[in-house]
Amino acid sequence: MGNKWLACTWSLVVGLCVAIPQKAAAQGTSTPEERARWAEITHKLESNPLDESVNKDGEWAFNRLSEVHDIHVPLCPALLGEFNDAKYKYRHQITRQYMLASGAFLIENPAKAGDVAAMNIAAVGSVLKVYSAILQQKLDAKWKTLDDLLKKQSQGKLDDALRKQCK
Repeated sequence: MGNKWLACTWSLVVGLCVAIPQKAAAQGTSTPEERARWAEITHKLESNPLDESVNKDGEWAFNRLSEVHDIHVPLCPALLGEFNDAKYKYRHQITRQYMLASGAFLIENPAKAGDVAAMNIAAVGSVLKVYSAILQQKLDAKWKTLDDLLKKQSQGKLDDALRKQCK
């Protein structure tokens, strides 16, 4: 491949591999500033998932988070598969938020890095905020998968359901 290599980290599960120059490979660890920015962008997306400038930042965070080697995000394949439904118009925003929110959880809660269940619960909570914000702008953006998760959340059953789904 010459002076390039492929970055295929957790983005691989959605079929993405990015060719990156070798000098970027030397920057395979994130800086404290980047980690803070990722978390900030993740939370901005929760209330403005369709804003063009926030989405641009979200894409940067998504791409950079997939490049670094110091943050490993263990994703739940069952959830990721549900969120990546090709029929839903905003699936990219939902899938990206799941991944970013998982990373933000690890950044904001380093002592809970091994608690994958807590990470999934927090990430899905973030996804549901994004979904609710999308619905405020696009009333026709309903999706049964996320409506069901919102219902479980309102009934106080989301945590248990996610723990079972992501064993």
